[in-house]
Amino acid sequence: MIDITSVCNNGQGRVWKNLKINDKDYVICFIKENESMKVFLTDLIEIWVETLTDETMFHKCQTMNPLLNLENFDWKQMTLDMLNDIPQYVHANVLEVTTYRIELRKDKDFVKLRFSLDLLKGTPQQFWESVTMPLCSSSMELIRRHKILLNLIKQKDEEIAEYKAEGAELIRKYIATKPFSEELFHTDAAGSTDFANSFQSVIRFYNEIILLKSHIKLEVSSNNASTTNNLKIDGNVPLDSSKNDSIQKLRQDELNEQGPSKVEEYKANLSGKASLLKISSTSHTIRKKRNKKTLNDFIM
Repeated sequence: MIDITSVCNNGQGRVWKNLKINDKDYVICFIKENESMKVFLTDLIEIWVETLTDETMFHKCQTMNPLLNLENFDWKQMTLDMLNDIPQYVHANVLEVTTYRIELRKDKDFVKLRFSLDLLKGTPQQFWESVTMPLCSSSMELIRRHKILLNLIKQKDEEIAEYKAEGAELIRKYIATKPFSEELFHTDAAGSTDFANSFQSVIRFYNEIILLKSHIKLEVSSNNASTTNNLKIDGNVPLDSSKNDSIQKLRQDELNEQGPSKVEEYKANLSGKASLLKISSTSHTIRKKRNKKTLNDFIM
């Protein structure tokens, strides 16, 4: 049995496992999606789906276990344990026209908790998203990598041939390789009929692609965020003058409420600060003029 922990589009963990029902191979997975949970079952021809919430899980536990007081133990955790490893806890299964009913049971201490999955036949869109689309994406990526590696191997063979023509020789003879031939791809064709495991292998590859893309997106977004923060912190960015005007107006209103003496005191402080700024700017200009050398200074 092959377990696959993957990353789907929402970045959530997805576990696919083999499940044999009536001597027929299936693959089943359980995922958490926002506030709900989903179970998918497929034979690679059709798909069955059930959406679960905390309320539906509790109702099923009550219905399947009428003699148990669910408040006396952690029923939810026991149920999640069964859903995370469905093949291990399968107790019975019944296939109806459009529904797959799978009964689960978990024994813990003196508690025997039963739970049921009522999977309805899914839509073609659900089959596409869960089965067909990952297979197609993986196939396209494999073809792309196949072309890249094939061209690289051919270039390496040409490079080695040129080294040999110039008289270069290998010191470690055992690492020598023969020139590559595409006929090697046609000698041993894959003849496996274990489609369940083959499907899981392809899905594993697809999940690695999705994981790599998600890391690249996170790196790009973090770099953009750091650039934006640097621009905000940079002292050369001009301040918003409208905010300063609003602050000054607010201070003026507060002073008017306190009386005319405060207003005069505030104006005097402003004029004093303006004078200091004018004096400092004038002195700065004088220093610049003094530091500036004239032609007479060079002659002397």
